[in-house]
Amino acid sequence: MKIYVTILLSLVLGITGNAQKLNGNWKGKMIGPNGDFELFFTFNASKDSLTGSVTSDMGTLPLENGKVNGNQFSFDVNVEGQVISNTGVLDDDTIKLNASVMEKPMELTRVMEKSKIDGKWIGKVSGPQGDVDLTFTFKVEGDKLTGKNSSSIGELDLLNGVVNGNEFSFDVDLQGMRINHKCKYLDDDSIDVKAEVMDQNILMKLTRADQ
Repeated sequence: MKIYVTILLSLVLGITGNAQKLNGNWKGKMIGPNGDFELFFTFNASKDSLTGSVTSDMGTLPLENGKVNGNQFSFDVNVEGQVISNTGVLDDDTIKLNASVMEKPMELTRVMEKSKIDGKWIGKVSGPQGDVDLTFTFKVEGDKLTGKNSSSIGELDLLNGVVNGNEFSFDVDLQGMRINHKCKYLDDDSIDVKAEVMDQNILMKLTRADQ
């Protein structure tokens, strides 16, 4: 009985995981009689159902009768009374989509949304010689963070950057001394930073630099 429950839970979690991976925005290119045109899809998947929309130059239409089964899914689109049936297969960050009006499958790729953390930020810390202005440039890709830390003493690469929702961390190497930074993006579009320097915590607030 215990083995059966374990297998059942694994199947359910696998199906749910595939549905969650389908969520988000996707884009593809369709070949038409007057040339290629882009389509943008928004998928909202639960365990076995799918909702969302498809957008083109002609407007936005809702997805109908959406279903999800593992990494496979289907939906209909009603275009001025003509129902177009679609079936898709999710493979990591690509989708092979077949439609009843297409001779060949269309490949969809995920549209990555820009992180709120991305961009240039400025802060200030107090030192023995007075205040020191700092500039951070952050770039988020998935759960990875890269960027630069600039000050009057030069520019340093951000190391070991990790993002988890609104919280993220990274290190900088200052002349052989590793400084860890723990950060949190706040609703007022600022960032709280706690830097650990030689067993001491230095707190600072970053504000977005004028673009």
